[in-house]
Amino acid sequence: MEKGGNKMKIEGREVDSYKNFLDLVTYVPFHAKGNAQHEDCEQGVIIEVREENVMVLYCKSRTVQATDPENLVWG
Repeated sequence: MEKGGNKMKIEGREVDSYKNFLDLVTYVPFHAKGNAQHEDCEQGVIIEVREENVMVLYCKSRTVQATDPENLVWG
């Protein structure tokens, strides 16, 4: 995530609440070391982009979580 006037980014691509509402993302925890196929990864959809994080509705757990964009990949 970039701060200080720069837009929030996931994998280098700018993200905002309007353009990316309900776009599919995958949460990749740090211990998965970038492996989006790791068993602890979870898919969800973007429901809001905030100044500090991205609010994601996770499909499997059906919960909304504030997520660091560094832990998200597209798809």
